[in-house]
Amino acid sequence: MHTKILCEDAYEQALSLCKARYQKNLIRGIESLSGATLRGKAKRYWSQYRRSRESLLARLTRAGIPWREERGPHGKRILVIGE
Repeated sequence: MHTKILCEDAYEQALSLCKARYQKNLIRGIESLSGATLRGKAKRYWSQYRRSRESLLARLTRAGIPWREERGPHGKRILVIGE
């Protein structure tokens, strides 16, 4: 998993702020913060996905939803939601 959920309420609020499937998959832990999970045609459009990811994280911050990034094994980026 690419996401660690510490607070169920924060998780639900974060999901409600998502505008597309990619953003929901980031919150759910299906997609990685680094974009390493992008495949096929999506990989060619990595910069648009990066912009989408940054936009989502900015919305989380503006909404007061606590989040941070941790490093896992082999430098893997993990999205942590909640405190």
